[in-house]
Amino acid sequence: MGPRLWIEVTPVFTSLSNYIHPTTRYPFFNALFHILGLSIDSEPQTVKLQLINYRRYNQDIKLNMGNYLSYPSLKKHAEDGKNQKFLYALCEMQGWRLVRHKRNIDGTRVGVTDMEDAHAAVLDLDGNEESTNAFFAVYDGHGGFNCAKHSGPNVHRKLITQDAYKSGEYREALRRTFIEFDEEMKSLTGNDAIGASGCTAVTALVTKDNRVFVANAGDSRAVISSGGLSKALSNDHKPGDPAETKRITEAQGFVRFGRVNGNIALSRAFGDFEYKKNETLSPEAQIITCDPEIIEHAISADDEFLIIACDGIWDCLSSQAAVDSVRLLLSQGYKLPEVCERLLDHLVAPDTDSDSPVGCDNMTVLVVALLNGKTEDEWYAWVSERAKQNTNFERLPQLYADYRLSRFEKRKEIMAERERQRQGDSTGSGTLTPTQVSETAAESGTSFLAQPELTPPASA
Repeated sequence: MGPRLWIEVTPVFTSLSNYIHPTTRYPFFNALFHILGLSIDSEPQTVKLQLINYRRYNQDIKLNMGNYLSYPSLKKHAEDGKNQKFLYALCEMQGWRLVRHKRNIDGTRVGVTDMEDAHAAVLDLDGNEESTNAFFAVYDGHGGFNCAKHSGPNVHRKLITQDAYKSGEYREALRRTFIEFDEEMKSLTGNDAIGASGCTAVTALVTKDNRVFVANAGDSRAVISSGGLSKALSNDHKPGDPAETKRITEAQGFVRFGRVNGNIALSRAFGDFEYKKNETLSPEAQIITCDPEIIEHAISADDEFLIIACDGIWDCLSSQAAVDSVRLLLSQGYKLPEVCERLLDHLVAPDTDSDSPVGCDNMTVLVVALLNGKTEDEWYAWVSERAKQNTNFERLPQLYADYRLSRFEKRKEIMAERERQRQGDSTGSGTLTPTQVSETAAESGTSFLAQPELTPPASA
């Protein structure tokens, strides 16, 4: 099959505040798109119709024009903390992804945004670090950043107000928190800032009696390393899963090419209110639901650490490979903040030329060390020694072909030289690291970071 055909029509709607997804507002188009195999994105200002390449559609690639930067932003937001029970480190990076033309919850316009992910890491959920529960979460946004950014600082605050939480009924507390928090966000959608966006949510409540309750809605994931073996603490929610497909179809939706109504590649999320409009159904029964799947795990002496991450990580690594990678870096003497940063640098794709989306998404990874009575130094020594005795590989897995990696290194050198010239340093002294190059680009605008390119899919 030849290359996909792109059609852009703008403007489509006269009022953003009255935006309704076209396939909902105009049933005729919904039927037409379904018959012809056309997909439509949910940007309020433009509608792009894509002639489906049936062989490649399931790869979930390049669905929107201008979706990638010409050079990845390697600037990272890093965070870490500790108390007597936990160490944690978090790192998030924009990478290749570009999100444009979004609005804050109050309706104010913001230009180019760098991340649709958000997170939470709270060691003192009840106000006392030494005897309290802890909370860790990753929220992976789509269709805009507002839903994720609102979830990050607020979900755990909602959790601790639940009567079930106060009485120690943590499963029910988490379930009610997800449902009620999602309902409350509807009141923030007067300008459709939340209504046009959504986010996955994977949250880990670690209780003072050494239990972990992971509540998950979407395709972000949590795993635990137990003696070097990965144990799943969540399941990805995809539209093609039989139970998810059953709920979707019973709510008058459909699954096409692995997507809800041909649009969204996950089946549970906060937000996405266009798919939660059936007033005759409960929140749990909507086309897309925020109803979390909850898994409980009793922490044992063999458990080493938790990994909580968005699908930008899991697209690159299996759960076991992620555990192996963290253990390998720990065995090489790196501390958790360095482990997270090195992992992202290793996973980012060298280009966006491949048909595969691997390594091109926003990336967020959160690693939580379970001290189990050990000091920080004792824990590092313990895990490092165990990893050296039992490891599945001696170096991080190579995800990309040598020629792509070599070409990327040359691009880094070119971008570094451009930045030196921009700063007036014609002598070439003072070498910039790739991260510094991207940081300078992010801070200086588009003077050296190339404008977003329209990258059409490659021919079949």
